[in-house]
Amino acid sequence: MGYNSSLEGEITFTPPIPWSELQGSAFVRTPERREYERLVWLRMVEETVETDEGTLTRKHAVAIRPSEGDELRAGKLAHEVQEIVSKHGAGRTFEGFILVRGEESPDLWRVTVEAGKAIEVIPRIVWPDGTEETPYR
Repeated sequence: MGYNSSLEGEITFTPPIPWSELQGSAFVRTPERREYERLVWLRMVEETVETDEGTLTRKHAVAIRPSEGDELRAGKLAHEVQEIVSKHGAGRTFEGFILVRGEESPDLWRVTVEAGKAIEVIPRIVWPDGTEETPYR
């Protein structure tokens, strides 16, 4: 795709990915990594837990979320989602999708995970007379 797209939604997974598996991961957004450098990032959650030794902050990833950067070109979205699934998907179930809306109508599609594979889902457009249109993609 040579033009901008907007991305929304997320792909959740269970069980969460613990921080011990994510330290130094290219999929975790940090101040050094700009939002626009990737189309997707892992959504991190922090929770505070009281222990016998004091307060502990636990971090883990719960979803694949789209970048909040401007001027995104989504042509490699499925590839980036697959990178995360390949690295961290073993033993996890995935649910949800990331919706892509292009600048041109009807450029509308999704990326989801099925059987461990990131796939692009192209909608069917059916006119009232029953004829079908192929979306721009």
